[in-house]
Amino acid sequence: ISPMKNHLAVLKALEKCTGNIEYNIYGPVKDMAYWQLCLQQINLLPGNIKAAYHGEVVPDEIPQLLAHNHVFIMPSKSENFGHAIFEALSAGKPVITSHATPWNDLLAHKAGMNVSPQDSQLTAAIEFFSAMANHNYADFSENASAYILQRTDKENLGKQYTNMFSGN
Repeated sequence: ISPMKNHLAVLKALEKCTGNIEYNIYGPVKDMAYWQLCLQQINLLPGNIKAAYHGEVVPDEIPQLLAHNHVFIMPSKSENFGHAIFEALSAGKPVITSHATPWNDLLAHKAGMNVSPQDSQLTAAIEFFSAMANHNYADFSENASAYILQRTDKENLGKQYTNMFSGN
């Protein structure tokens, strides 16, 4: 939990949402002052919005957690790669993120939405997915998986990581 991941922007956007929404927050708190601001914002959320912090997650649990949530949201201020976004798309989860990641044109591929986190676009994206019919959600889910397969060469990516960590 840090300002870079922009949880506070999500919480402020959720305050304006009218649908019934559960926002699950995972990960270690890296900035306690920022987390305190998030907790204050959680206390301002209306009754139709539930926010819960679940702490740090071991990597083996990530697929199961993703399976139990509908949309992955991380309107990051900046990402070189965005591993969490990659994992979510790979799991068939539509993503709401900023334009400051390598994962763009999500809506054009019906795999999620890129938004400007500091305005009403974030609220609109959350509302869009919360009101989505099941058959439309199934399309977005399928397209999220297809999008990530089109955008990445897993074999080459694996080789690059091996080389990077082996010092080659």
